Amino acid sequence: MLAFFGFLLLILLELFLMSFVFPLPISDTGTVRYRSIPWMTILLILVNSLVFMLWQAVNLYQGSTAYEMTGNASMLDAYLKQVWTYGFRGSYLREGYSIGAFVTFTSIFMHSDMWHLFGNMIFLWTFGRRLEDACGPWRYLLFYLVAGMVANIGSELLNPSQIDLPGIGASGAISGVMGAYLILFPGAMINCLWGLGSIVRYPIVLVGHIFGIRGLKDAPMWRWTVRVPAVLLLIYFLAKDLIPSLEVIQQGQDIGGVNNLAHLTGFLAALVIILFTRKDLVMRFFSGRAV
Repeated sequence: MLAFFGFLLLILLELFLMSFVFPLPISDTGTVRYRSIPWMTILLILVNSLVFMLWQAVNLYQGSTAYEMTGNASMLDAYLKQVWTYGFRGSYLREGYSIGAFVTFTSIFMHSDMWHLFGNMIFLWTFGRRLEDACGPWRYLLFYLVAGMVANIGSELLNPSQIDLPGIGASGAISGVMGAYLILFPGAMINCLWGLGSIVRYPIVLVGHIFGIRGLKDAPMWRWTVRVPAVLLLIYFLAKDLIPSLEVIQQGQDIGGVNNLAHLTGFLAALVIILFTRKDLVMRFFSGRAV
């Protein structure tokens, strides 16, 4: 147990160091319209965490330790069997091997390691809460699953010649959530853990305090988080996936370890988000009023 908390602390430290240069979104600053508790987002985070912690992590981490100390690879083999059986593979979808098309569902609740899980869940919490409020919990869940499965299937259709290795992770579904957030709340601001941004912000606020500049004179001198426009942040993440995805489509092979194409197709699944939102919100959206 002590080793687990030490490992978790190491992940948090690494996230903190990474967020010095690049902003790490940690929360939405907007208020929810329907003031509902985001229990479906919380439930999805809980399910993803439990699947990894209770089912995958034991074989992965204890198996790695056992292999290093004794050379016994049985637990590691069990972990690999989980990934190869329930991870998404194009051949399973086309030819019905393993559990067939159900891997488009099971794979989005699996993760490769604690770092993969933790990073995905931060993004799900940041962008999922307000989207769940806009859709209602059950339509939000349906959209999440649709986006995740579209991400898997889309990555296969756009790159059928890729190496047939299993893909796991909630990234495709969460990319759909991020894309839907961009469509519905383009003017929103996101609280980001961003060391460089906090350092740059300090002298600006200091000048505001000295000269009594409106909007700055009452602002706190130091904040660990910086508000970043959602449109800039999400377009950055979209562009980050777009360029390698185009390369994959052209070259017909993805060897980078990250399925950027699944992220991109998951993001594009957000185009149908209006089909899942509350009726009155749809009317406001198409009339040009604030969602």
